Amino acid sequence: MSSKRFVLLAVFTLLLGGCTEGIEIVEGPHAGLYGGWIVSESEGLGIAAEHGLFIFSESGHYSQMWVPSWDRTPLPEDEGDVTEAQMAEAYMGFVANSGRYEVEGNSITYEAYMARDPQYMSRFEPMGGEGNARTMTYQLNEDGTLTLEWVADDWFTAESRVVLRRPGAASQE
Repeated sequence: MSSKRFVLLAVFTLLLGGCTEGIEIVEGPHAGLYGGWIVSESEGLGIAAEHGLFIFSESGHYSQMWVPSWDRTPLPEDEGDVTEAQMAEAYMGFVANSGRYEVEGNSITYEAYMARDPQYMSRFEPMGGEGNARTMTYQLNEDGTLTLEWVADDWFTAESRVVLRRPGAASQE
């Protein structure tokens, strides 16, 4: 297995393993937000989020990754057979970032320390950039889902919305 594929496999395994363990009950005003969430439905995102994983930790760290479809073209098994066009298609076919977040009321402001897009990541304020913070509102729904809506003045995700559910939970569609 190529080193690139091994690293990607290791990252996905760690992310998925971290959110499929038993859910710990945490008290507090935002306790229902903590843990792992998978995409149930989406609209208005830069690319459709057919499959995705969002993680919010109690310590104020987050991770989010999503892809438009499981029906993506796989890279060739032999790393030497992968073209630059295939690598670019695979790279552009998902969104991934992680960093820190703060909650105030029903608003989440998050800032990416790591991101798929180097330009977005380079704007992380403590690393010399002007900041890459984005804001979204959240709502924990009676059916156990979580709805995130990005604020309308955010240039990338204006009027975007995603509904998430816990891994293993039956879809509420």
